[in-house]
Amino acid sequence: MTSTKPSEKIAGPRAPLAEDEEDIYRQLTPKNNLQLITPTLLTGSGKDKNVEDGHVVGGLLGSVAELARAANKRSNRMQLTMSILANLTVLSSGMGLGYSAITLHSLTREDDPLRLNTEQASWFASINSIACPIGGLISGYLLDRIGRKWTLVLINVLSIVSWSLIAVSSSSNFELMYTQILIARVIIGLVIGLVSAPASIYSAEIATPRMRGRLTVLTSLAIAVGILMIYTFGYFIPENFRLVATIAAGCCVGSLAMLIPLPESPAWLMTKDREAEAERSLKKIRGFGKCAKTIPEIEHELSRLRDNVEAQKMAGKERFVDVIRQPQVYKPLGVIVGFFGFQQFSGIFVVVVYAAKVSTEASVSIDPFLCTVLIGVTRVVATTLVAYVLDTLGRKPPSIFSGLGMASCMFGIAACIYSPPSASLSWLPTFLIMTYIFTSTLGFLTMPFSMLAELFPQKVRGPASGITVFFTYLMSFVIIKLYPTMVESMGSANVFIFYGAISLLGVLYVCYVVPETKGKSLQEIEDYFRGRSSSTRRSSQSASSDELSTSA
Repeated sequence: MTSTKPSEKIAGPRAPLAEDEEDIYRQLTPKNNLQLITPTLLTGSGKDKNVEDGHVVGGLLGSVAELARAANKRSNRMQLTMSILANLTVLSSGMGLGYSAITLHSLTREDDPLRLNTEQASWFASINSIACPIGGLISGYLLDRIGRKWTLVLINVLSIVSWSLIAVSSSSNFELMYTQILIARVIIGLVIGLVSAPASIYSAEIATPRMRGRLTVLTSLAIAVGILMIYTFGYFIPENFRLVATIAAGCCVGSLAMLIPLPESPAWLMTKDREAEAERSLKKIRGFGKCAKTIPEIEHELSRLRDNVEAQKMAGKERFVDVIRQPQVYKPLGVIVGFFGFQQFSGIFVVVVYAAKVSTEASVSIDPFLCTVLIGVTRVVATTLVAYVLDTLGRKPPSIFSGLGMASCMFGIAACIYSPPSASLSWLPTFLIMTYIFTSTLGFLTMPFSMLAELFPQKVRGPASGITVFFTYLMSFVIIKLYPTMVESMGSANVFIFYGAISLLGVLYVCYVVPETKGKSLQEIEDYFRGRSSSTRRSSQSASSDELSTSA
């Protein structure tokens, strides 16, 4: 009897697969991986137990495409779920940023014996920004010392303390109340600085290149949702800032509970020589659960992480002050700090912190508190769109569009202040404010945070991100604290013109300085800043693969 070749058992060419699915397909097809495939999928009916190896392989190859798609969907779903759980912690950061916008009205009421004066109110709004840089520096240490998950746990605990302190602040003693709310604002400032890096770094480290763009933007989305939440609380409870703080504390308790099932970052575990834990964590994130079998996809990824760790060990224990002199460290550090600089001085966070005040100064005709809610909704919608824009248009085109849109809106608002629109155009200032929020969110607000987790090498990602956040929030404190002074000395219209001019300069910066990272692996980005040709790297990898194939 003539034996049948395995290849003859495959009915027609398989359908094309996505890039991630193609990787899984290649890993599942070798004969030595047959034990990983469910037996009932190997044969059509599952009734014939005594089939030849050729029949088995033929059935295997006929079903591998479906297995690859199923594995890819399960992996994407788990990556998304874990990133969402990690980014629930960031909600407190957004609520802290937007809290002053909805409480300054209550805290400065003329009929309140415990009211704040203008100077005290400006400190209440900006003092959190003083603590943000400190939180940024501490986050770098914590990320490398206790890991990504436990850093997020600590952040939630601090958030609960901060909101609780405001919730129980004195209602009869002004000095005590003012001290309590300032301490609370300092703590929430630490939280804002701490949380900026861990969640986005965690998302970047667990994500495949195909998913990384949309997962790292979840941090910006969580900030936007947190701002919307606090704006909404303020709209419905405008006169009771303590109750708003109590609700915020409850939200933080919920996000702390959601961290329980979160696995630690496999990349961090590998740096601590905890390879068995890294394998279990990676299996969970990739959707294989508690599977005890060897899985080629997992082994391949662990091998890459292992090689990265070994390369770091071979390089030796270098001090950060020495490592920062390397081009793959100081170049991205300069690029991202500059990008954050244009973000801050274009007025994005001023509009968040002083939302109701800015709305009034911009001649918005609707209720300022309703306007803040609309600002929050606009930001959430725009941030949601960014998740799709990142992986379709990349990082630079949306940022260029964002800067041009922001400048146009700021100049338009200034024109409305100089020459108030007629009754038929009373909607124009509101439209310009919302459009500014929308366009800023599409690029200048979200892109720097998304790229923060991409640009730095693994060995310095924690401390370098901490330094970046330090400078970012130092600039944030300066621009937020100076806003009332700038309005008094320059006038609202000229302040908005200043923000518009900075936005235009930011567009030039993005065009000529910021690199495009769409579709690039973290290693390719590192090679770009090092000045090493990625094509040379791919050629060497291809040669190595050919050698392995030949030896096999």
